[in-house]
Amino acid sequence: MILQKAVTPRSSALYEKSDHDRVAGYVMPAGAVHWAKTPAELFRAHALGFEGSPFSPDMPYLDVLRFESTGNLLLEQAVGGPDRETQRRTGGPFLETPPFTGSGFVADPENVIPVSWMPHRRLPAGTEMYRIAADGSSTYRAYYRSAAQGWVFADDIEQHRVRQPRGLSRFVGGLARVDGQVEVADLVDGGARAVLARKGERPADERWTPTTPTVWSRTVDVAEVDEYFEIDARLSHDGVDFRVVDQQPEDRGGGLVVTYAGHDAELATSRGFVRTEHGVWEHVLPAELLPQAVVRQTQLPGWPGAPAAAPSAGRRADHASDAPKSSWWSRLRRS
Repeated sequence: MILQKAVTPRSSALYEKSDHDRVAGYVMPAGAVHWAKTPAELFRAHALGFEGSPFSPDMPYLDVLRFESTGNLLLEQAVGGPDRETQRRTGGPFLETPPFTGSGFVADPENVIPVSWMPHRRLPAGTEMYRIAADGSSTYRAYYRSAAQGWVFADDIEQHRVRQPRGLSRFVGGLARVDGQVEVADLVDGGARAVLARKGERPADERWTPTTPTVWSRTVDVAEVDEYFEIDARLSHDGVDFRVVDQQPEDRGGGLVVTYAGHDAELATSRGFVRTEHGVWEHVLPAELLPQAVVRQTQLPGWPGAPAAAPSAGRRADHASDAPKSSWWSRLRRS
């Protein structure tokens, strides 16, 4: 199944200008919203009329992402309510402002549109971006090749794009253990190969080639990957649970970029967290809290190194680990 996500104007600009590589928030099956051919129709189909929304039905265009639904996205059905009473009746964890319904579906009388929430992650390799205009046209904009190569835009955009140095977060997205080293990685070609990414000075190993500024790439057969996994680093601070998703560069203070791990919009607003997407709230915590993080490793069936008794697809194989004491954990700080 292909999923579709509406892209905020800010995120769209970051994808183009700085090769931003993250995504989170509410998604819908592309097939359920195939009828939405204009920004106004997308505004309705994606329930974008929430309080403080950067979207409007009269936008000249609206960008959308499309990517394959896979188990490692760890989607959650958006059940809860727009108020405490509705949330109590449904028993779901989500408390969001209208037009959120909490039923797991968009409130559209003419179409059945399931809605899921996707936790913060690196973009799936192969993600495509399209621009939907008010005249009903759809224009291909770009695809996200991998963490190593970043975004590849359509020729008329790519030739004028000045690529900037970018970070590689190990807190979200795939990691591969190859030759005893843990590298940022994406499985491609149906899982037959892994594209490794490394940031910094030119590696001594000539098998690494330059891609975007300060980022290096190496492609290996999946047989060379000893283990492929993702991590989930959690912190509790001031009575609130967070997930660590990145770390600021040292010249910006080196703080931990975290997302609120709950779904209570009232709490997030009262604490002053920054809403980056509908249902996604970010905050910055001191870097010295990192050693307190509880780290869990996610492996799914079919991934290299996955345990034989792995859970069914879409379920997290959580194993509390001693990662804070391990060598690869010590290199999680953004390079």
